[in-house]
Amino acid sequence: MAFNNELIILQQYKDLIDDNIIVSKTDSKGLITFVNQKFCDISGYTKEEVMGRSHSIVRHEDMDSSVFQEMWDTIKNKKQTWTGQVKNKRKDGSAYYVDAIIRPIINQYGEIIEFIALRYDVSGMINSQKLLLDELKKIKNPLLVMLQIEGYENLENFYGKEITGIIENKFAMHLLDYCPVGCVFGKVYQLENGIFGLVKDLEESTIISESTVMQLKKFQQNIKDGVLKFGTYEYDLNVILSYGNRPEYIYEDVMIGLKKAILMKKEFMYADSFTLQEKEKAKQNLHTINMIKKALDAGNIKSFFQPIINTKTGEIEKYESLVRLKKDDGKILSPFFFLEIAKNGKYYHQISEAIVQNSLEMLRKTDKEISINISTLDIEDVELRNKIITIITMNTDIVNRLVLELLEDEDVNDFNVIIDFISLVKMFGVKIAIDDFGAGHSNFERLLSFQPDIIKLDGSLIKNIHQNKYSKDIVETIKNFADKQNIKTVAEFVSCKEVYDEVTALGIDYLQGFYLGEPTEELALKALNI
Repeated sequence: MAFNNELIILQQYKDLIDDNIIVSKTDSKGLITFVNQKFCDISGYTKEEVMGRSHSIVRHEDMDSSVFQEMWDTIKNKKQTWTGQVKNKRKDGSAYYVDAIIRPIINQYGEIIEFIALRYDVSGMINSQKLLLDELKKIKNPLLVMLQIEGYENLENFYGKEITGIIENKFAMHLLDYCPVGCVFGKVYQLENGIFGLVKDLEESTIISESTVMQLKKFQQNIKDGVLKFGTYEYDLNVILSYGNRPEYIYEDVMIGLKKAILMKKEFMYADSFTLQEKEKAKQNLHTINMIKKALDAGNIKSFFQPIINTKTGEIEKYESLVRLKKDDGKILSPFFFLEIAKNGKYYHQISEAIVQNSLEMLRKTDKEISINISTLDIEDVELRNKIITIITMNTDIVNRLVLELLEDEDVNDFNVIIDFISLVKMFGVKIAIDDFGAGHSNFERLLSFQPDIIKLDGSLIKNIHQNKYSKDIVETIKNFADKQNIKTVAEFVSCKEVYDEVTALGIDYLQGFYLGEPTEELALKALNI
C-alpha cells in the first residue's frame, strides 16, 4: 500500500516536470536517447525525428560556437553542471529561448555514462525587440509596420507610468482588431515608449502594392476612429505609422521612419533606405569632426569680422566676430558646414573659446567695439561659462568694448543662471545684445529678463522690408520701444540699397550686411560714407 502511494506521488512529480520542463538525455557521445513531450511541443520535431541525433538539430545559427565549447568543456572535461541561456530553432525556423541546466551522469568509476538536460522556456520573458528581429530574419520578403502612440510622452506625464502601461497593454491586446479585411498580421510585438511592431511575409512580392498601402492607411484610420475601453474609462488614441519592406536594415529603417515622421509632423511614413542614408550622414559627420579637430590643433578656427556702421555718420563703429574654419587647402568654411556637428561632439566649447580669444586679440588692435555670438546654452555650461568669465577678468582694460550677442535656445533649463551671468559681465563693462530679436524665442519678455544694451533685429524682418509693409511696421514698433528704453538697434541682412534706405528712414541706429561689407579676416577700417 505504501509502495503504491509512493508511485502516485512520483507520478505527480513526473507530470509536473513533463508539463513545465523540457527534458532530454543523450549518451556519452552527445546523441539523443530520450526527449519528453514538452521538447517535441516546443521544437516542432517528433521523438522519432530527433532520436539518435545531436542537439545541433535545434541549434540556432545566431548562437556563438564559443558558448557550446564552454558547455562541453564544463560537462565533459570538468564533469560539472553547466547553466546558461540558449537560443534554439524550431523545425519551422522560428526561434525560442530556454534557460538550460545540463549535467553529466557519472558511474561509480567516475565515467560519464550520459548527459541529462533540463530546460525552461523563457521566450515570453525575452525582449520583444529580440523576438521581432528573430521573426524578421526568417522572412524572405518582410513587411514591417511600426506604430507609436501619438503624444506618448504627454500621455505618460499625464497618467503616470502605471496607468500608461495598462493602456499600452490593453491597446496591444486589441490592436489587431483594427486591421481591415485583407490586412492580416499574426502577432503584436509590444516594444518600448508606446511603440508596437507588426510583421508579415509579402511572399513572392518584393514591392508593397498600392492596395497594401491603402489597407495600412485604413488600419491607422480605424485606430483613430476607435475608442479604447477598460473599466469605466475610455481613451482616444492616434498612432504614427512607419512601414518598410527592404530586408537589409528593415528594423532600423522603420524605427528611423517613426522618428522622421514625428520630426516632420507626419502621421504616415514609408521608410526607404533610411539606415543607409544615416550611415552616410554619420560617415560625413565623422569626416567633419576630424576636420574640426585638425583645425583646432592647427589654430585654424578663425574669426572673420563684419563691419557694423553708424547709420547717422556712415562710419564703421563696431564689428561682429564670426566663426570660420580654414581647411588644409586654405578654403574657408562658414559655420553652416561644421558648427552644428561640433555641438554634438566635444569640440564645440573649444571653438567658442577660440572665438573669444581671437576677438579679444583683435580688440587690442582697434578702438572699435567687437561683438561675439554666445548661446544661452553656452552660458549654462559651467566649464565654458567660467572660462569666459576668466578671460573677461584678465582683460578688464578692453572688455568695455566687448559685446556679447545672446542667441536663445528653447532648451534652457535655468534662466537665473543666464541673468546672473549677464549681471556679472556687465559689472566689467561688457555690453549685452539680444540677437535675432523678433523671431523664435527672442521676444519682449526676454528684454525684461536680460535688460540688453542692444537689440539686433532678426534678418527675416529686414531682408524684405522694402517690399513688406508688415515687416516695416514691426520694425518701427520695436524701434519706438527701444528708443523709450534707451536701447540701441542694429539691422542685419542689409543686402541692397532699397533695404538700406528703408531701415535708415526708420532711424535704426546701426546697420550690418553684405551691402555694407562682407566678413573678412582683417578689420576693414575705411569709412563707408554711403
